[in-house]
Amino acid sequence: LVSAGLDTVGIRMPRHPIAQEFLTLCETPVCAPSANLSGRPSPTDWKAVYEDLNGRIDCILQGDVTEIGLESTVVDCTSSDPILLRLGAISFEELREVIPCLRTYKPLEGEPVRSPGLRHKHYAPMGSVFIVSDPRQIEEQLEPTAYIGLHEPVGDFHIKKICSSVQEYAHELYAFFRQCDRLGIRKIFCEKVSDVGIGAALMDRLKRASEK
Repeated sequence: LVSAGLDTVGIRMPRHPIAQEFLTLCETPVCAPSANLSGRPSPTDWKAVYEDLNGRIDCILQGDVTEIGLESTVVDCTSSDPILLRLGAISFEELREVIPCLRTYKPLEGEPVRSPGLRHKHYAPMGSVFIVSDPRQIEEQLEPTAYIGLHEPVGDFHIKKICSSVQEYAHELYAFFRQCDRLGIRKIFCEKVSDVGIGAALMDRLKRASEK
């Protein structure tokens, strides 16, 4: 259960004060999965946890909306040269400043998944996700659609979210996906961003969500 069939375990120390107080009161390490159904967008507030897990868990610790919005970065430190398994809030560039020998993960054919969030289709809403380079070129759709990105698109959308920065885009993505699910949106257009900093993690999530 703890290792998911691997010979490693993932260890993290949250900085949220509610999580820290909970761990202190437990007085023991806590084994816990993600607070969402497998493959679904990660929850960014307690209400999203309730949507996925109501009736499956005993209680929810109610905290604020998550600070960053995307999952944590995962680094494999079991070899002499650490490997970045999952892109996250702490970017590859930031990690290389303190771990110069850090390298990126290149999975082998048939190799077990080494970290959560590495399956081809993951973090996905119920509707189809389309990544667009230029939101002005989105063709008019007959069915209800949604858009999220940095620039104003052309045309009408059932809902849209224009973000002021890549950081805000990353912060709002999963909440936007879940809003689309509640409204029954079947097509979600997401603007492509530069693949650097937290933008790399954001693009990783968008690509996995858009997998067929």
